[in-house]
Amino acid sequence: MSDTSDPQEPVQPTAPVPASGHLGAEPVVPEVAAPPAEPAASAEPPAEPVAAAEPVAETAVLAPAASREVVYVQAPTPPPARHNRGFGVLISLLGAVAFALLYVAAAALVFVMTPHTMVEPTFNAFLASDAFWIPVAVYAVVSTLFALIVDRASWWAHVLGSIVVAALSYGISVGVLALVRNVVAMTPDDGMRLLADLATHALLLCVLALARECALWFGLAISARGRRVRESNIAARAAFEQSVADRRAEYERAHPAV
Repeated sequence: MSDTSDPQEPVQPTAPVPASGHLGAEPVVPEVAAPPAEPAASAEPPAEPVAAAEPVAETAVLAPAASREVVYVQAPTPPPARHNRGFGVLISLLGAVAFALLYVAAAALVFVMTPHTMVEPTFNAFLASDAFWIPVAVYAVVSTLFALIVDRASWWAHVLGSIVVAALSYGISVGVLALVRNVVAMTPDDGMRLLADLATHALLLCVLALARECALWFGLAISARGRRVRESNIAARAAFEQSVADRRAEYERAHPAV
């Protein structure tokens, strides 16, 4: 058999075909990916850890402040001051009842001592008239208002106040009785004459004297309780202040200042 190849050109050995399918004069060696190079060790610490260390230091500084407990304690309320107004009003109303009874007795005595007076019908008419009820009502109102004003006042306030209560009870009674008798429609002379008759009448003079005595003695009873109320308020206030001082001392012992 004859050889088909050209005898003048020698056959070169075939180079191995690489996996990539390219032909070349030299064999292609596949490159292997090298592992990432580790950063070279440095004498200085990396920047990131240094930056991260600052919050750690700040947290360490703030940790004691954050661990403190805040306790809210309600401030103690001082005891309310007791008053004597209720008792004063009650005693004043009882004084008005006593004033009415004394006024009735004084009127009966006036009628008995007045010549040519029929005592029984005159006395019965007096009990149903404004000459009796108006002074009693005026005294009850004036004495009650005075008790509300002075409250826990001392005895001397009631001694001086009894004069004021008597004067107001007398003056207002005269004025109201004059108005009831239509003094505004009278002539000036008749009006002045009516006021003079009322002001000097024996019954209204009894109103002046009895109002002063009743306001004095019942006022002293009011002042006696007022003194006890004042002492009770002082004792309660002292106990409250002592309790506050004890609590403060106990708190300072439990939480000493650093």
